[in-house]
Amino acid sequence: MTRPLTAPGRLVAGRYRLQSQIAGGGMGAVWLARDERLGRLVAVKQVLSPAGASAEETDQQRQRALREGRIAARLSHPHAISVYDVALESGQPWLVMEYLPSRSLAKVLTEDGVLRGDLVAQIGAQVADALAATHAAGIVHRDVKPANVLIGEGGAVEGLVKITDFGISHASGDVTLTQTGQITGTPAYLAPEVAQGLQMSEASDVFSLGATLYTCLEGQPPFGLEENALGMLHRVAGGRIRPPSRAGSLTQPLVQILAADPADRPTMPEVRNELAALAAGRGGDTTTVLLARTDLRSGATGRTPTQTFAAGAASPAPAPAAEPAPAAVERPPAPPSAPGIWVAAAVVALLLAGLLGFLATRDDGGGASAGGPTPASSAPGGGTSAGTDRSSSSSAAASTSAAATATSATSPAAGGGLTAGNIRDFLTSYHQLALSDPHQAYAETGPTLHAAISESAYVRYWNKFSDVTLSNIQASDGQKTATATVTFRYKNGRNESEQHRFTLIEQGDELVLDSDYKG
Repeated sequence: MTRPLTAPGRLVAGRYRLQSQIAGGGMGAVWLARDERLGRLVAVKQVLSPAGASAEETDQQRQRALREGRIAARLSHPHAISVYDVALESGQPWLVMEYLPSRSLAKVLTEDGVLRGDLVAQIGAQVADALAATHAAGIVHRDVKPANVLIGEGGAVEGLVKITDFGISHASGDVTLTQTGQITGTPAYLAPEVAQGLQMSEASDVFSLGATLYTCLEGQPPFGLEENALGMLHRVAGGRIRPPSRAGSLTQPLVQILAADPADRPTMPEVRNELAALAAGRGGDTTTVLLARTDLRSGATGRTPTQTFAAGAASPAPAPAAEPAPAAVERPPAPPSAPGIWVAAAVVALLLAGLLGFLATRDDGGGASAGGPTPASSAPGGGTSAGTDRSSSSSAAASTSAAATATSATSPAAGGGLTAGNIRDFLTSYHQLALSDPHQAYAETGPTLHAAISESAYVRYWNKFSDVTLSNIQASDGQKTATATVTFRYKNGRNESEQHRFTLIEQGDELVLDSDYKG
């Protein structure tokens, strides 16, 4: 049977009028819709069966969606997205949920940068409060990460914090639909015992929340970045986190929450109480903290924005915040695989999807995932234009082929500070140098990029291209971010154009590229 066309205006289950798609992926899409019966806006999640799926697999997908509805319907908490209904149309389930105009915490980190400790403690306390209620209802969330924490925007919901997406949650006494041997969740935020193949538990949610808060403070997940998906899993299984260096008063609580042994971690109510006390300060009211709104306008530390988390359901993996760092970051070797870890082909596919945001290089055949960081990047500069102050002559100059001038390329550093003209000149010369002498270009980039990608991976990335051209460079005087259309020509002759956002820093009287973000 042919599925009805899913497009704005479609009426689902005779009640929900679709308006626009607000999120989507290979397994489904989320639409903004109007409930014609109650006259309110809702978020409607269309659950799609994989292409070519068997009848058994399709039924399993349907049962999983119904299970998500049952699980979420048990919850009623001010910091958890509510599920109102599970509508069936042509045998396909649609989850009808509370609509919250918002940005995910992942997007906040990407666009605004890492957050102040007091705000992180407040957000963490509120999410922990919702998860404590989740656990009390006999539910393990199983996918706590920045992409699943929403911060309300506009009007009465401004600053409202809610956790969402119970799509892979497990309720005690419910049917387990995950096949034996598969691991669910996003690898960078998994607890070590889960990466070792053990059952997810409430303590696993505690660890994942800790990993999320660690990322908000440190600019990257607690196990760092790993170019290889299985290597990331092995690193997590080893349980050796990078000690937090920028967490301040949150350092000790984070270390306890991120304990390798689940028995050493606090319970979710204990996490909530500790974080609320820290956010309230001496003599403060913890109840007020749990009800407070998050003021993101004053929350960013001013450091370089973090790297995008993984595509789709996976969390954007931020790169380290731009504080002084060594010229090159030596990554610790990934711990050996824990005994008994066997990953089926389906799991590998899941992990690869979940780690797209962490990969620092892309394969020879194509680009990074849409909206994700470029392989040469470390920290995206956000989703807002850096400015439109440019002249037609500068735009034309920026369109000069990098390969055509590669032989005369020198250091990309430009004196004179953050003027629009200097930024355009810098970006043009930097790409020329990266193409002709990537080792030299890497040596002259910033600490955030160094922390996100090794020199060898950087060189491999640039060696794939025969030409790179910049056009439509948009920069403004005094601004550290700029955007441009970058056209790559691969050595096989294929061209690919992308919109990039760059973050620059000043070192002495020179400009340095600190991050390069696709999207």
